[in-house]
Amino acid sequence: MDNRSDNSLDQSSEQSPASTPSGRFGALIAPIDAVTRAGNLIAGLALLAILVMITAEIVSRNLFGRSLPFSWDYSAYAMGTAFMMGAADALRRGAHVRVTAVLESVPRPLSRVIEFGACLAGLAACAALAWALSEMAWLSFQRGSTSSTVMRTPLVWPQSLVALGAIILTLQCAAQLLRLSRGERLAEGAAIE
Repeated sequence: MDNRSDNSLDQSSEQSPASTPSGRFGALIAPIDAVTRAGNLIAGLALLAILVMITAEIVSRNLFGRSLPFSWDYSAYAMGTAFMMGAADALRRGAHVRVTAVLESVPRPLSRVIEFGACLAGLAACAALAWALSEMAWLSFQRGSTSSTVMRTPLVWPQSLVALGAIILTLQCAAQLLRLSRGERLAEGAAIE
């Protein structure tokens, strides 16, 4: 008898439909993960923009004796964007700080209940944050609010990016709940414990 066919049967039996990306809830999780990765790309671009603006500010100040009026304001907006847009992918990859001592000291069924409860609490907190940030951006749009600096930037734009990041984080929290409900373990960063 061929050992390769036995091994392939063993491997296929190890991968249940719930553990594969196309398994239960895969149609919901896959697009959320795609949006999460897009948000992470925007976060990376925002960090790159900060680097460019601050470098330009330093060069302009030291070589020409002039400050760039936009550099500090827009760097702050980019930092908020990077923080919120990157948060969902950090959650997906298990890069947020997690206290796993309790989970490791209780039986597996109880640890799953605790993880599920923590995900529900996280989902509620992120949804409240997304709601508040979206409402703030909407009010800035309605009122035509601008920054109090020389640039007079319409605040709806940076606030909308931060709110979008919070919405993506909320969606990723929901995806984490779906992962747990289909029997997956949540990702844990290698260096985070």
